[in-house]
Amino acid sequence: MSIVKRFKHALTEFETLPNELFLEMFGYLTCIETVWAFARLNNRFRNLTLEYCRTFDFKSISKTKLDYITQQHDIRRWKSLRLSDDDDTPGQVTYFCQILSFANNLSHLEALTVVNTQCTITNSLLSQITSFQHLVSLTIGSICGKNLPCINLVSLKYLSINSCMHTIWFQKISLDGLQHTFEHNCNHEHCLVYPTTLRNLKIFADRQGGTDIVRTALKSLSKLTNLAIYDGAWENAVPDGRVWEELIKVSLPCLKEFNFCFKFWRDFTSTSDIDSIISTFSTPFYRQQKSWFVQCDTHYQQFSVAMLYSLPYAFEHFEVITHSSQNSLSNINETSKMQSYKSVKTLVVDAKCETMNERLLLRNIVNLHLTHRHIFVNWILKIRRLTQLTLGHQSLATPYQVLCSITNRWKHKLICDILSRKIRSLKLTSSDCFSVNLKNYIKVDQLLNIIRVFSRHCEHLSIAVYSRNIVAGLILRCMNQLRSLKVYVQEHGHNMHISKQWLTDQNSDFHNLDYYLVSNGHEYSFWFGRRYL
Repeated sequence: MSIVKRFKHALTEFETLPNELFLEMFGYLTCIETVWAFARLNNRFRNLTLEYCRTFDFKSISKTKLDYITQQHDIRRWKSLRLSDDDDTPGQVTYFCQILSFANNLSHLEALTVVNTQCTITNSLLSQITSFQHLVSLTIGSICGKNLPCINLVSLKYLSINSCMHTIWFQKISLDGLQHTFEHNCNHEHCLVYPTTLRNLKIFADRQGGTDIVRTALKSLSKLTNLAIYDGAWENAVPDGRVWEELIKVSLPCLKEFNFCFKFWRDFTSTSDIDSIISTFSTPFYRQQKSWFVQCDTHYQQFSVAMLYSLPYAFEHFEVITHSSQNSLSNINETSKMQSYKSVKTLVVDAKCETMNERLLLRNIVNLHLTHRHIFVNWILKIRRLTQLTLGHQSLATPYQVLCSITNRWKHKLICDILSRKIRSLKLTSSDCFSVNLKNYIKVDQLLNIIRVFSRHCEHLSIAVYSRNIVAGLILRCMNQLRSLKVYVQEHGHNMHISKQWLTDQNSDFHNLDYYLVSNGHEYSFWFGRRYL
């Protein structure tokens, strides 16, 4: 049989497979992957994707795929939508609102997520979704609630927000679940109130005194069954389990799960002081009645940040602040610790840690943030998701100096090869936000090393450079796999901005680039579609 006949026969068999088999196959793919792979084949598969694909998460998607899906798919069939203006998809929310009207096209949604946006954009969207009477789940960020009117979405049961501590605007919603991240340090007075119908509450705080305000708000939540609090403000006082025990006994009689992580300032040296803290969370109420356990991580230095958290650890983000895991104290046995860190996906190393917690390294660490210059390469090699071939999205956030150190000035071939193959998102900065400190700007010779190692597979890059010419002459020309680029340019002034016209003037090939450009002062964000360079 000829190759052509064999090919036709195989194609015929594929076409004759029942729809039920394809629908089962679609279950292993995201709706975006399904539409992108099948909808363009023929009308049969297009109709199948129209019927099956109702949930669209545009996180980390290219502009090309978003354009195709919004143009070819029936938006009025969608049940769930996620948009984000994060580093991987800068300007996505604004761009989406330009091509589609929320009120006219999406009022039928049952779940909506819009995050990492500016406050003005969020407030505008919030005013439009008041008519979304089918909405059951809403995730939205960057809100100042001071001047917002009360909102009553009759079907809403779950809300996740990033906002200030003025929450009167949603207290009348009959919520079952709420995730609240304190994001804005607004100057107005606080008015933290939660719906009394809540059964599940997760809070992320990062300002001094935030937990005290939360405890007051919790007193009215008698139906609460699950509570999780992550307080990252190191200025806080030492946690006291007796205070929480009294609150739970008096005001939270239905509470079954209490997960927490409290940072605090340690100004003592003896381990007996740590034992004293743990003892307040080791009463019969905690250990026998509730089976709740804790661990405390500290650094050997007297004046340093310490961290007390419940076990099993319940959050995706974990910070290493200790010089050695052997110095951590806990009131749980070693056998029970085996499953204690299964939720962790992002590992942040803030200290020169000589002995890393093996249970932490063996978990599915996807994102690695290195903020300390002295890193021990031996435990980096043990992180499975960074050393073994896996699908998924791996990211690395670190200052250039740390990256240079762990690669032995780019001479460690094994480490460079691992980074090249595994890292899809690279953020070169000293913290979560860019700093104007000169040491954070990447020089041309340093950038050449980055391009050599990361250009083949890196899809998302955040970097600070001295000149816009570096952006046009090196980054855009050599990093052809990029889906997004966030660049902070030191030079800034009249006739020194980056624009589409300026880029085309530098290189006519840039005219063929499909991208959405957002500028904010010194910062420029590119979200790419098709790449033709």
